[in-house]
Amino acid sequence: SAVDSSDLGNDGEVSGSITFDAEGAEGGSTPFAAGNFNGGYINFPGIDLSSIIQDIEGENSYTFSAWIKPSDLSGNKFLWGQTQQGIHNGIRNNGFLHSAHWGADWNAQTNLNDYLPQDEDGWIHAAWVYDGENDQALIYLDGDLDGENIQRAQNGGGHLIFGARNNGEGQFIGLIDEVAIWDQVLS
Repeated sequence: SAVDSSDLGNDGEVSGSITFDAEGAEGGSTPFAAGNFNGGYINFPGIDLSSIIQDIEGENSYTFSAWIKPSDLSGNKFLWGQTQQGIHNGIRNNGFLHSAHWGADWNAQTNLNDYLPQDEDGWIHAAWVYDGENDQALIYLDGDLDGENIQRAQNGGGHLIFGARNNGEGQFIGLIDEVAIWDQVLS
Protein backbone atom coordinates (compact mmCIF):
# COMPACT_ATOMS: atom_id res chain seq x y z
CA SER A 1 0.00 0.00 0.00
CA ALA A 2 0.94 3.68 -0.30
CA VAL A 3 0.49 5.72 2.86
CA ASP A 4 -0.88 9.28 2.74
CA SER A 5 1.57 11.42 4.72
CA SER A 6 -0.94 14.27 5.12
CA ASP A 7 -2.79 12.50 7.96
CA LEU A 8 -6.02 12.57 5.90
CA GLY A 9 -6.04 8.79 5.63
CA ASN A 10 -6.16 8.64 1.82
CA ASP A 11 -3.96 5.58 1.56
CA GLY A 12 -3.60 3.92 -1.82
CA GLU A 13 -3.85 0.36 -3.06
CA VAL A 14 -0.95 -0.77 -5.27
CA SER A 15 -1.84 -2.68 -8.42
CA GLY A 16 0.91 -4.26 -10.53
CA SER A 17 4.65 -3.82 -10.25
CA ILE A 18 5.67 -0.93 -7.98
CA THR A 19 8.39 -0.97 -5.37
CA PHE A 20 9.38 1.74 -2.92
CA ASP A 21 13.07 0.99 -2.59
CA ALA A 22 14.66 3.32 -5.16
CA GLU A 23 16.83 6.34 -4.37
CA GLY A 24 14.76 9.54 -4.48
CA ALA A 25 15.18 12.89 -6.18
CA GLU A 26 18.22 14.75 -4.92
CA GLY A 27 16.30 18.05 -4.99
CA GLY A 28 13.30 16.64 -3.14
CA SER A 29 12.63 16.33 0.56
CA THR A 30 12.99 12.52 0.53
CA PRO A 31 16.22 11.77 -1.39
CA PHE A 32 16.47 8.40 0.37
CA ALA A 33 13.30 6.85 -1.13
CA ALA A 34 11.19 6.86 -4.31
CA GLY A 35 8.56 4.75 -6.02
CA ASN A 36 9.78 2.56 -8.87
CA PHE A 37 6.88 2.15 -11.33
CA ASN A 38 7.34 -0.79 -13.71
CA GLY A 39 3.86 -1.64 -14.95
CA GLY A 40 1.67 -0.67 -12.03
CA TYR A 41 -0.35 2.14 -10.53
CA ILE A 42 -1.86 3.23 -7.23
CA ASN A 43 -5.61 3.38 -6.71
CA PHE A 44 -6.87 5.94 -4.15
CA PRO A 45 -10.50 4.98 -3.48
CA GLY A 46 -10.75 7.64 -0.75
CA ILE A 47 -9.99 10.52 -3.13
CA ASP A 48 -13.21 11.11 -5.05
CA LEU A 49 -12.68 13.66 -7.83
CA SER A 50 -16.39 14.49 -8.17
CA SER A 51 -16.00 17.93 -6.60
CA ILE A 52 -13.33 18.83 -9.16
CA ILE A 53 -15.28 17.41 -12.09
CA GLN A 54 -18.69 18.82 -11.18
CA ASP A 55 -17.38 22.17 -9.87
CA ILE A 56 -19.13 21.65 -6.55
CA GLU A 57 -18.85 24.95 -4.68
CA GLY A 58 -16.21 26.33 -7.08
CA GLU A 59 -13.68 23.61 -6.26
CA ASN A 60 -12.62 22.53 -9.75
CA SER A 61 -9.08 23.98 -9.68
CA TYR A 62 -6.06 21.82 -8.93
CA THR A 63 -2.29 21.60 -8.81
CA PHE A 64 -0.62 18.19 -9.18
CA SER A 65 3.15 17.89 -8.84
CA ALA A 66 5.85 15.25 -8.55
CA TRP A 67 9.54 14.63 -9.06
CA ILE A 68 9.83 12.10 -11.90
CA LYS A 69 12.64 10.20 -13.59
CA PRO A 70 11.04 8.50 -16.58
CA SER A 71 12.81 5.49 -18.08
CA ASP A 72 10.41 5.13 -21.05
CA LEU A 73 9.11 8.13 -22.99
CA SER A 74 7.42 6.20 -25.79
CA GLY A 75 3.66 6.33 -26.26
CA ASN A 76 1.48 7.30 -23.31
CA LYS A 77 2.85 7.32 -19.76
CA PHE A 78 0.39 8.94 -17.37
CA LEU A 79 0.90 9.99 -13.76
CA TRP A 80 -2.54 11.35 -12.89
CA GLY A 81 -5.78 9.66 -13.84
CA GLN A 82 -9.26 8.65 -12.80
CA THR A 83 -11.01 5.32 -12.72
CA GLN A 84 -13.35 6.40 -15.55
CA GLN A 85 -11.80 8.57 -18.29
CA GLY A 86 -11.52 12.23 -17.14
CA ILE A 87 -8.22 13.71 -16.02
CA HIS A 88 -5.11 12.08 -17.48
CA ASN A 89 -1.97 14.14 -17.07
CA GLY A 90 1.52 12.83 -17.66
CA ILE A 91 3.76 12.15 -20.66
CA ARG A 92 2.29 11.65 -24.11
CA ASN A 93 3.15 11.77 -27.81
CA ASN A 94 6.60 10.27 -27.26
CA GLY A 95 8.07 12.63 -24.72
CA PHE A 96 5.95 15.72 -24.00
CA LEU A 97 4.41 16.64 -20.66
CA HIS A 98 0.70 16.47 -21.38
CA SER A 99 -2.53 17.75 -19.86
CA ALA A 100 -5.89 16.19 -20.66
CA HIS A 101 -9.50 16.31 -19.52
CA TRP A 102 -10.71 13.52 -21.83
CA GLY A 103 -11.18 15.21 -25.16
CA ALA A 104 -9.44 18.46 -24.17
CA ASP A 105 -5.79 17.46 -24.64
CA TRP A 106 -2.61 19.41 -25.27
CA ASN A 107 1.18 19.10 -24.97
CA ALA A 108 3.69 21.36 -23.29
CA GLN A 109 6.55 22.72 -25.41
CA THR A 110 9.62 20.70 -24.37
CA ASN A 111 10.29 17.22 -25.71
CA LEU A 112 11.82 15.30 -22.80
CA ASN A 113 13.84 13.17 -25.25
CA ASP A 114 15.90 16.31 -25.93
CA TYR A 115 15.75 17.73 -22.38
CA LEU A 116 16.64 14.73 -20.20
CA PRO A 117 20.05 13.89 -21.76
CA GLN A 118 21.20 17.39 -20.77
CA ASP A 119 19.76 17.13 -17.26
CA GLU A 120 22.32 16.48 -14.51
CA ASP A 121 20.62 13.53 -12.80
CA GLY A 122 17.57 12.64 -14.94
CA TRP A 123 15.09 13.84 -12.31
CA ILE A 124 12.65 16.58 -13.29
CA HIS A 125 10.00 18.37 -11.28
CA ALA A 126 6.70 18.52 -13.16
CA ALA A 127 3.52 20.34 -12.16
CA TRP A 128 0.10 20.41 -13.78
CA VAL A 129 -2.14 23.33 -12.82
CA TYR A 130 -5.76 23.92 -13.76
CA ASP A 131 -7.51 27.21 -13.00
CA GLY A 132 -11.19 26.30 -13.12
CA GLU A 133 -12.43 29.86 -12.83
CA ASN A 134 -10.64 30.85 -16.04
CA ASP A 135 -10.50 27.43 -17.81
CA GLN A 136 -6.73 27.81 -18.05
CA ALA A 137 -4.22 24.98 -17.78
CA LEU A 138 -0.48 25.31 -17.18
CA ILE A 139 2.39 22.84 -17.13
CA TYR A 140 5.67 23.57 -15.33
CA LEU A 141 8.97 21.78 -15.98
CA ASP A 142 11.67 22.23 -13.33
CA GLY A 143 9.93 25.36 -12.04
CA ASP A 144 9.58 27.08 -15.41
CA LEU A 145 6.33 27.47 -17.33
CA ASP A 146 6.53 25.00 -20.23
CA GLY A 147 3.08 25.56 -21.67
CA GLU A 148 -0.34 27.07 -21.10
CA ASN A 149 -3.63 26.61 -22.86
CA ILE A 150 -7.34 27.27 -22.55
CA GLN A 151 -8.84 23.95 -21.44
CA ARG A 152 -12.41 23.06 -20.64
CA ALA A 153 -13.35 21.64 -17.27
CA GLN A 154 -12.74 18.03 -16.31
CA ASN A 155 -15.17 15.23 -17.05
CA GLY A 156 -15.23 11.50 -16.49
CA GLY A 157 -15.86 9.97 -13.13
CA GLY A 158 -14.54 8.09 -10.20
CA HIS A 159 -11.61 8.51 -7.93
CA LEU A 160 -7.91 9.23 -8.33
CA ILE A 161 -5.41 6.75 -9.68
CA PHE A 162 -1.70 7.55 -9.85
CA GLY A 163 0.72 6.11 -12.40
CA ALA A 164 -1.89 5.50 -15.11
CA ARG A 165 -5.24 6.67 -16.48
CA ASN A 166 -8.74 5.28 -17.10
CA ASN A 167 -8.56 2.50 -14.51
CA GLY A 168 -4.99 1.44 -15.32
CA GLU A 169 -4.18 2.31 -18.97
CA GLY A 170 -0.98 4.06 -20.15
CA GLN A 171 1.14 3.28 -17.10
CA PHE A 172 4.15 5.45 -16.21
CA ILE A 173 7.52 3.68 -16.29
CA GLY A 174 10.27 5.10 -14.10
CA LEU A 175 10.90 6.63 -10.69
CA ILE A 176 8.52 8.97 -8.85
CA ASP A 177 9.13 10.96 -5.68
CA GLU A 178 7.36 13.57 -3.57
CA VAL A 179 3.85 13.43 -5.04
CA ALA A 180 1.61 16.34 -4.02
CA ILE A 181 -1.98 17.38 -4.74
CA TRP A 182 -3.70 20.68 -3.97
CA ASP A 183 -7.29 21.69 -4.69
CA GLN A 184 -6.17 25.18 -5.68
CA VAL A 185 -4.04 27.00 -8.23
CA LEU A 186 -0.39 27.37 -7.21
CA SER A 187 2.15 29.48 -9.09
